[in-house]
Amino acid sequence: PLPLLQRATLRRRQFDTPVAMMTMTGHRSSDGSVHHLQAIIVLIILGWCSGFVPISTGIIPRWSAQTRAISSSGCRRPRPTCSQRGGGVLSTSFLKDLFFQLPKQNKVTRPDLKTFQVNLASGTVAEVMICMPDSATRLQSRETPPLLFIHGSFHAAWCWAERYMPHFASLGYPTAAMSLRGTGGTFAGEGISRVKIEEHVDDLSAFVQWACSSEEGEGLGLSLGDAAKPVLVGHSFGGMALMKYLERDNCVNCGSISGVCAMCSVPPSGNSPMTLRFLLRSLTDSWKITAGLAMKKVITDADLCRELFFGGTTVMREDGSIDDRGVSDEDLARYMGHFARDTVATIDLADLTKRLPSKLAAKDGSAPFQSILPPALVIGATDDFIVDREGVEETARYFGLGEPTIVDSPHDVMLGERWKNGAEALESWLEQEVCRVASL
Repeated sequence: PLPLLQRATLRRRQFDTPVAMMTMTGHRSSDGSVHHLQAIIVLIILGWCSGFVPISTGIIPRWSAQTRAISSSGCRRPRPTCSQRGGGVLSTSFLKDLFFQLPKQNKVTRPDLKTFQVNLASGTVAEVMICMPDSATRLQSRETPPLLFIHGSFHAAWCWAERYMPHFASLGYPTAAMSLRGTGGTFAGEGISRVKIEEHVDDLSAFVQWACSSEEGEGLGLSLGDAAKPVLVGHSFGGMALMKYLERDNCVNCGSISGVCAMCSVPPSGNSPMTLRFLLRSLTDSWKITAGLAMKKVITDADLCRELFFGGTTVMREDGSIDDRGVSDEDLARYMGHFARDTVATIDLADLTKRLPSKLAAKDGSAPFQSILPPALVIGATDDFIVDREGVEETARYFGLGEPTIVDSPHDVMLGERWKNGAEALESWLEQEVCRVASL
């Protein structure tokens, strides 16, 4: 009505928020309640007069981070402009969204995570976790490859299931992670305390084979040809397992994947050169790494665990609150419990020293499979206490990259408050290098 429009136009600059505007402009009944329908109409009119409507302010988050559309090539569509969102246009579809779809749009659906035991072709019964996109999301992103995650020492598949797997499944990527032999979920054998790197590679090869199987009831249930070739993502010692997997059998495995990513990976020359560099820089830091990892103190010492894996101990802010870096005391206790469970059998370092990937590398440090390697990404972290910048750069040279990608994160890039930094770097690379190539 015209009087209502005039009143709203004269007073709209006094309103600080849409909620305040709705309350001040709505008429009250005898019991003091606001007539929300009239208030919403005023909100629509003011939005239209100002050149935008509420859908572009986030009231209806149709294009939120959790529901970004995936194109048929597997990569994100460009974010819609204001005019594409409906800015300046008073449409019946907007009214339909506002009155009938608001509760549905605000609901965030977390992809289902499943855990089970798999009899691998290597003879190992492995703990496997999978997180799949819903059918509608997957239908829109049929060219997105599966992501197979490989953890490092003290960890297992659970570390990827906390954040990364649900996140990437929501973007249309089928995801899976295996707990390597010797962790609590994957039994290494009675009395076994050391696992050789080649045994990890056996299991990794069998896991890739299982995940991509097109047989009914096996793997991730994908039968998409080249689109089913997975991207392997390895963290810390999981990156070392990736290198050994790729160099096996004259690098034949390079043809079975569509990409590889090493995150805060142990470099091709192993831990020894890094340990020497730490000794020269700081005896204190060198002792912390030795005590925390070799002596397994991260299982019992909360402060040391925070320093090595999560970017530092807790600190008190000026307002008296505690900065726990996104890892609460309850989360830390849970993680430390996992660390204890997942170190039943650890990597045989003496055996690994004889088989380091650097032994087969060229003089410039590049891998023997570099010429046939699919797209590769190496990610390092600014606050990595365990793998230094020289180690990350060595890994980048091994994979034929000029420079690594460095993100603001501690060693455990997949956990804590900064987990999205590594995830976004991986997501961007997938869209630009892997999905784009697959769609050509």
